Amino acid sequence: MKINGQYYDALIMSEWHDLIDITGAAAHSLLKSLSDDDISLLVDDFYAYMLDDDDARLFLSNQLVKDRLHATLLNWIRQVLNSSTADLAELIAEQRKVGNIHARIGIPIDLVARGARRVKQSLYSRLRREKMDPALCYDAMRFCSLAMDTAIEVMTTAYSRTHESTTKDQENYRLFSILDNVNVERERQLAALLNWENRFIYNVATGSPAVEIQELKESEFGLWFQHKGRHVFAQVDEVSEITALLGSTDEFIKTFTPDMIAIAEQRYVLLRTVRNRIMKLTSLLSSLFEELAKFENGKDPLTNLLNRRFIPTILRREIALAIRTNTSFVVAMLDIDYFKKINDKYGHDAGDAALKNIAAILYESVRSSDYVFRYGGEEFMLVFVEITENQANLIIDSIRAKIAGRPTYPTAGEKIDLTVSVGLCVFDGHPDYERLIRRADSALYEAKQNGRNRAETYHPKG
Repeated sequence: MKINGQYYDALIMSEWHDLIDITGAAAHSLLKSLSDDDISLLVDDFYAYMLDDDDARLFLSNQLVKDRLHATLLNWIRQVLNSSTADLAELIAEQRKVGNIHARIGIPIDLVARGARRVKQSLYSRLRREKMDPALCYDAMRFCSLAMDTAIEVMTTAYSRTHESTTKDQENYRLFSILDNVNVERERQLAALLNWENRFIYNVATGSPAVEIQELKESEFGLWFQHKGRHVFAQVDEVSEITALLGSTDEFIKTFTPDMIAIAEQRYVLLRTVRNRIMKLTSLLSSLFEELAKFENGKDPLTNLLNRRFIPTILRREIALAIRTNTSFVVAMLDIDYFKKINDKYGHDAGDAALKNIAAILYESVRSSDYVFRYGGEEFMLVFVEITENQANLIIDSIRAKIAGRPTYPTAGEKIDLTVSVGLCVFDGHPDYERLIRRADSALYEAKQNGRNRAETYHPKG
C-alpha cells in the first residue's frame, strides 16, 4: 500500500519529535558537545571501513568525491545528532534530496545502510571510551541510532521512487536498442505469421504430405520469437502465452492424420482451430509492440536523434564503465547561434530545416560508439566515449566547420548561414551525471558570452 507523501512526512516528523522528547536533556547535551574533530574521526573510520568493499570503492575512491563527501557526511552526522533543535521539516526534505542523489548516481541502498551502521558503531565506541554513566550512554546511543535510521528511511523512500523510474527507463532503452525500428519489426513478424498460415492452408488443401507442413515453432516467426522476441520482451505476460500457443498449435496439428484431413468436416476443424490460434498470436504480438510504442521509440521525431529521456541511462552506464576501466569521456552541449532570429525571419519550417541539417552533420561526424541527442529546442548534446579533451575539441572544430560550410536554403533564393556555440566537459571521476551536464552547460554559456561561434571547455576555477 502506497502512503500519501504528506501523511508520510507528518508521520515521520511525529515519530522524530517523540524520539526527541523521550531522550533526556543530558543525552542531547552530550551529543551537541561532540566537536567537529570527534565527528571527523567517525568519518575517517567510515572511509577506512567502506573502502575495503569493492562496490563501495567504485563510488568513494575518487579524490574529488572523497574530499566533498567527507565534509558532507560530517555535516549529516552533526545535523542528525543535533536534530533536537533543528527544523525537522527542512531536515526531512534534505534526506529526501540525498536519497534522490543516491539513486541518480546509482549508489546501492545497502551500502548507505552499511555505512550508517559503521558510523553508529564508531560513535558507540567513542562514547564508551569516555567511561560515562551507562544509562546516559544508552540514552544518547538510542537517540543516535533511531534518528539515523529515520533519516535513512526517508532517503530510502525517495531512493526507491527515483530508482523505480530509472529502472523503467533502463529497460525501455534496452528494448529500444534491441529493436531500433519497432514499426518495421512489428510488420515483419506479423507478415511472417501470415505467410506461415497461408502455406499451412495451401498444404492442407492440396493434401501435401505431413512432412511438408512446417512446424510453427520452426517458421520464420517461431525462430525470431525463440531467439530474439522472448528476450526483447522478457518479463512481459504475453510472452508465456505466445510460447504456450506455439507449442500447443504444433501439437494440435500433429493429432490430425492424413485420413482425418481427407474428411471435410475434420479438415474444417483443423483449419478453423489453427486460424483462431494465429489470430490470437497476432493479437498478442500486436499488444507486445504496442507496449513498446507507449515507451516512445527513443528518438526525436524531427531530427531522428536520440531524445533526452535516455540521457540518465546512458551517462550512468558510461560513468560506471569509465570508473571501472580508468578511461575518460567528454560531454558536449551544442547550441545553434541566433536560432530565434531564424524562426522569426524565415518561419518555423526554415528552423526545422536548420535543425535537421545540423542533426545530420552531427550524426555523420561522430563515431558509432558515440552518442548524439537532441537535448531540446535548438540544443544538442554529444557524448564522446574513451577520448581525450584534445581529441574531442578536434572533432568539435570539424563539426563547427562543416556546419558553417553547409548553409540551409529555406527557398530557392534564400540562404541561411549557420554557426554553433559549444561547451565541453571532461569526465573527472565524479559519479553524478547531472554535475557533468551542468559543467558542460556552463562552458556553453561561456562560449556564448565570448561572442558565439566558438567552443569552450570547462575547467575548475583555481
